[in-house]
Amino acid sequence: MTTTSYDPAFITPSIKALLRKKNRLMRSGQVEKAGALAKRIGRCIGKQNEHRLKRDDGTTDAKDMWDAARHVTGRKDEAVEIDGINAETLNCHYASISTDPHYESPSAKQSVSPASTTYSHGS
Repeated sequence: MTTTSYDPAFITPSIKALLRKKNRLMRSGQVEKAGALAKRIGRCIGKQNEHRLKRDDGTTDAKDMWDAARHVTGRKDEAVEIDGINAETLNCHYASISTDPHYESPSAKQSVSPASTTYSHGS
């Protein structure tokens, strides 16, 4: 069994063989055997992913972890831009409109104790 560049990174030749066997069982109506094999395949894929995401020194770098997760799931880390608008321009826009330079904090209600009041615990 050989893997191609079209196969996800977690597909090994043995996993690919198991998937083909599971498909044969499903087509022949042996659903219970195929289900048991699917669980086994899931465990094998989990081991492959765990191996891919585990680091030798025991440390975790968030950027490396997300890169590995994207690699496992097959997702690309592409910046989305529509009509010249991307995440950075949106962040700047909302930061500018959410700040009021003329903001004045409201006065405290009469029911609020003055900030200089100290309380002591009596015995």
